[in-house]
Amino acid sequence: MSCRVNWDGEELVVPFREPLAPGTRMQKGLYRLGEVVGEGSFSLTYAARQRPGKLPVAIKEFFPRGCWREDYKIVAGEPYTPEELTASVQAFLQEGTYLERFNHPGIVRLLGMFQANGTAYLVEEFLEGVSLGEGLKSAGAMPLERVLEAVRQLGEALILVHESGLLHSDLKPDNLFITSQGRYVILDFGTARPYGEEAGPTTVPVVSPGYSPLEQYQKDQRLTPAADVYALACTVYHLLQGYPPPDSRERSRGAHLIPLANSNANVERALAEALQLHPLRRTPSVGQFLDQLGIRRAGAADTTNWIEPFRLVQERTAHLGATSVLVLDSHHQAIYSGGRDGRLCGFSWPALAPRISQDAHRGPVLALAVSPDGRYLVSGGMDGSIKLWSTTEKSDCHWLVSSGPAVCSLRFHPTEGFIVAALVDGTCRLLSSSLSRELSFDCQQGPLLAMDIHPEGQLLATGGEKGRVHLWDLSNGELVGSLASAGLVRSLRFNRDGSGLLVSSGDCSLGLWDIESQREVRSLFGHRSEVWDACFSSDQMMIITASADSALYGYRADSGRLMMWTQVHEGLTGAIVSDQVQRLLASGGGDGHLRVWSY
Repeated sequence: MSCRVNWDGEELVVPFREPLAPGTRMQKGLYRLGEVVGEGSFSLTYAARQRPGKLPVAIKEFFPRGCWREDYKIVAGEPYTPEELTASVQAFLQEGTYLERFNHPGIVRLLGMFQANGTAYLVEEFLEGVSLGEGLKSAGAMPLERVLEAVRQLGEALILVHESGLLHSDLKPDNLFITSQGRYVILDFGTARPYGEEAGPTTVPVVSPGYSPLEQYQKDQRLTPAADVYALACTVYHLLQGYPPPDSRERSRGAHLIPLANSNANVERALAEALQLHPLRRTPSVGQFLDQLGIRRAGAADTTNWIEPFRLVQERTAHLGATSVLVLDSHHQAIYSGGRDGRLCGFSWPALAPRISQDAHRGPVLALAVSPDGRYLVSGGMDGSIKLWSTTEKSDCHWLVSSGPAVCSLRFHPTEGFIVAALVDGTCRLLSSSLSRELSFDCQQGPLLAMDIHPEGQLLATGGEKGRVHLWDLSNGELVGSLASAGLVRSLRFNRDGSGLLVSSGDCSLGLWDIESQREVRSLFGHRSEVWDACFSSDQMMIITASADSALYGYRADSGRLMMWTQVHEGLTGAIVSDQVQRLLASGGGDGHLRVWSY
């Protein structure tokens, strides 16, 4: 599509950048586009939803002005030739590779990238708020205290960019964002370049008048962090004054800076040094600029300002030795634990009033599951025994298996009533009096460590020491798919609708996989040791993990950013379980304690 305009009596055709329609599915339905929420000279940004769980994301489409769309595909137009458009698409993907380096609250987070429609797409965290440029247009200059907080957050993020060997090269209010939570974020790394890289002789300098330093207008000039210092100082000036300083070329010809009306002597001295036209006379680093402003620096990699603790609600000693497994029946207000001491314990939820405590197995209890109606509990031990318990009659216990390989996981089928037992020898057994015969099939080459059943009951996920997750058809025991984990699999957990699977790994990471495409869509890091267990929050928008480093971590499911952290047990935190109604979860660890946390 295009629109026609008249210019000095001459009719011209100016290409119209037609966005993709809301509802468009991309990458085999992994993403579904919404409305356009941002538009720049080189791209359109869409609000979008991503499987699993319809996670909110932003998708940035490379679509430079002068080009247009034909049957979804981007077509080269003035000033681009088809070859130049292809090269520019690759440069756009380079922006994605730069963003992949960072996981800092002050830098927009990349979640994925792909090519389609003759162009490229970056999948980024969805930010709610406004750019500083939009804020200046609607509200004018900012108070000094807010400006200093903004430059502190942005400066610490920029230090990390420079320490990684990159320059941003286009800092200005339109490329800086404030979220609804008050987090300042650097956007648009499309002009980022490696530190000290010299532009080619035919390269046209990319500049933003009013913010770019004088050396950035020169083709053969090697830029240093001082170039970003100049742009950041211009942004501070604009935020305080309500309009930008004169362009560096105008200043070189005699234009003067108008004194700031909203400032102090400390800020004026710092800006005077940071706005020197000659780069060797200018403040050389962002860290020194922050120090000159008198802003406390926590360090470029510091993210603790945005991390909250889990709050302890209740605790009780459950076992003599480690609490190895937990299962929660929040609908019937009961929680059950198994320990290294071989005991099975039950408590009210969330008050943790004792209900049952008895010897269950001849060794550690490794697996527990509660029936969908809450009437039965099944337990499995290291000795290979499996027992079925009544949750209403204390003395009612039925042996399902007396001995065998250690039981690593147990689950009740959500609709059929039988029990699936995962054994350390790599086999799964289906147990029930309603089955005409006991079924068993091999699930793993090597020890089996984790298992979960899809909420609708058709799929079984298994994982173990070989570092792969297998998906099985429970109706016939046939393999239907495999997921490649980065290390041995410690735990598996489907989300509520079964569209996603959490995979806890022995390499200190956690992966969220989309079941339909069998692709990993989030990879979460932060723990200093193996991730033993993971679960979703009640609203499915947070992922909570437990580790051998004795800590609980809470991540946003949409952006993958760390939100919460708490040291919770002495010794490893081996088991967690989340209430699916309230914002509560329970943890059990090496100290034998059972703790309830709110978030």
